[in-house]
Amino acid sequence: MSLLLETSLGDIIIDLEVEACPKTCENFLKLCKVYYYNLHAFFNVSKDFLAQTGDPSATGTGGESVWSLIASQRGDADVPRYFEPEIIPHLKHTEKGTVSMAVAPHIEGQPRGGCGSQFFITLEDRIEYLDGKHAVFGHVVEGWDTLDKLNDVFVDQDGRPFKDIRIRHVVVLGEDSLMAILRIVRLTSALARTDDPFPDPPGLVVPNSPPTRPPDDSTRIAEDEDALEELPEEEAEKQRRQKEAEAAALTLEMVGDLPFANVRPPENVLFVCKLNPVTRDEDLELIFSRFGTIMSCQVIRDKKTGDSLQYAFIEFDKREDAEQAYFKMQNVLVDDRRIWVDFSQSVARLNTHWSNNPTGARGGRGGRGRGGDTSDAGVDLRRETARDGHNQDQGRRGQEIDIRGRDDGVVVEIEITEGVRKAESGTTMAGIVDAETRLCLSHRDSTTITLLMMSCSSSPFHLDAFESDIVLRSNDKTPVDFSVHKCFLAVASPFFNAMFTLPQPSSTGQPQVPIIEVSEDFVVVDELLRFIYPVPDPAVATLDDLVSLLAAASKYDMSGVIQRLRSQLISPSFLHASPVRVFAIASRFDLEPEAKLASTHTLNINVLDCPLSDDLKHITAYSYHRLLDLHRRRAEAAQQMLSSQALDGVKCMQCNGGPSLHDTYASPRWWSHFRNRATEELRVRPTTEVIFSLRFLMQVAQASGCQRCAGSILDSHIFLNKLREEIDALPATI
Repeated sequence: MSLLLETSLGDIIIDLEVEACPKTCENFLKLCKVYYYNLHAFFNVSKDFLAQTGDPSATGTGGESVWSLIASQRGDADVPRYFEPEIIPHLKHTEKGTVSMAVAPHIEGQPRGGCGSQFFITLEDRIEYLDGKHAVFGHVVEGWDTLDKLNDVFVDQDGRPFKDIRIRHVVVLGEDSLMAILRIVRLTSALARTDDPFPDPPGLVVPNSPPTRPPDDSTRIAEDEDALEELPEEEAEKQRRQKEAEAAALTLEMVGDLPFANVRPPENVLFVCKLNPVTRDEDLELIFSRFGTIMSCQVIRDKKTGDSLQYAFIEFDKREDAEQAYFKMQNVLVDDRRIWVDFSQSVARLNTHWSNNPTGARGGRGGRGRGGDTSDAGVDLRRETARDGHNQDQGRRGQEIDIRGRDDGVVVEIEITEGVRKAESGTTMAGIVDAETRLCLSHRDSTTITLLMMSCSSSPFHLDAFESDIVLRSNDKTPVDFSVHKCFLAVASPFFNAMFTLPQPSSTGQPQVPIIEVSEDFVVVDELLRFIYPVPDPAVATLDDLVSLLAAASKYDMSGVIQRLRSQLISPSFLHASPVRVFAIASRFDLEPEAKLASTHTLNINVLDCPLSDDLKHITAYSYHRLLDLHRRRAEAAQQMLSSQALDGVKCMQCNGGPSLHDTYASPRWWSHFRNRATEELRVRPTTEVIFSLRFLMQVAQASGCQRCAGSILDSHIFLNKLREEIDALPATI
């Protein structure tokens, strides 16, 4: 059988000679079982000889057998301190890593010498003169690097290492000492009490836990201390605390409380406590949404009863918004309770879930959107039932639609409960696209469109929205009503704010929610409301949709929405695909920074060869002339730079010609072809992307008709790079 010594230098695995030395192995195993060797020091290390340990006093005179230890605990002095050594002739000290019990000489007061608890490990081969003097009972099978480290330590004149080297744990492995089993055992117990072939001696008491302090009073350098380190006490204390924190985090990871050891709590999540039990998710979300976009808001509830536990987590889109809410909402009165706000220290959400939520409130976000339900294929599938509360079609009022959608805009299944039409799984359709509540629908099916148009005004815009006080009606063939809150519209739009301050006619009948008919269709209204409500901003897929949203946001003076649409306008996908359209849209809505950025991207294309766009109808001649003038001025400046460029060090050994009377060389042929072709190209696209490409330079070398011009071009890379930098430095924006 085998056992593991965990030392401060590394691990050592020892195979015991149980059959040849049963009494010695029994003594050793029982001492291990009672944690006797834990934190013992290697007090005698001789280079290329041996390393000795097992003495609790670390002096070489202490230690006792397990039977003497049991007797001393009972107060019995009749049991001898040592037992007779088992010296087996065929077990010799011929190999490095031999483990032997140290045999003590005859001591006065004891009947004879013998073996107690001290043992040593040889650090070199062929130490024959120890044969017959000490009892061999094991051999090292793993951990040779640890023995090498032990052999190289610095020691004093008595052989004691200057820096403490201690046994941390002893683990009994049994006969199957596989490393996989070893790793499992090391993580579960300081001492595995299995595969022990010997019964416990009478009176053996196993402690509940291993010792935490060394048995000797050592003043040596601690095993975790750097002798050469000279740090201020404050810095050293800081490092010690950091190591303790890392060790604690690693322990929590091992027991499963942390997803990984170096995890940090999110900086955009607030912890709110001391809530009133009646406070709901929607209440907190409405109150905190004035500081920024809220990704999720959840009041934690009891798993069985569903009652509020009076604390909640609020996740903001940005850390700055969470910081502002932290400073402004501390000790604020909510539902007659002074709430306490702090940054969340919980990392449970990083481990795929936040908490239990029996009421189905908004929780963690899986891939995207609310809910966080992620399938095995990595597609965010969500199922929700929408009620057609607005369809005026006869016989269809109040139908339920079972909607299963996914983020990539593919309808998985749409089934009308009363059974009219069904879109089969995997069908891709053109039409309305939304990642959360709207799916791709075909415009060919008017009934399906009507039903799903009604579902578009789902949370948070359905007619049953909490305390909604106004309705926006879209301009569609079948209008869609959006139940919204005045406070959101008033904050986002001075237009609506002024409208709500106007005096309203007095109503004599039952109070009704006012209805405002807008000129936009339901798609634009829905997207616009999602920008001003505390829900994730919708992703604008096309420039046509972005123009419609910009027009509506400008009409209602929604500056915050315009700012977020501006960032989407200059996204790389739009700038690379349609820079002229982006320039036209930015010019139309007086977005000067975006127009300048788009004008730079138009340098890579032929502006006059672009397809006509309706966006150009809405910009002035001055705006378009600025773009053309940029191309003309940059092209002329680049052409002038080419014609006046000095060819310092540019030559071709074949086509330059011999030296003239003035010892000067003519320009290579490739330069003439390069200059002419580059001049023509710069008239169309005044940028360096084409004329300095490898393909363009290869065409120039072939057109020169000189076999060595290609090599000359490669040799002139410094000259060409400098020329390119000079052209790139020319003004590149309107």
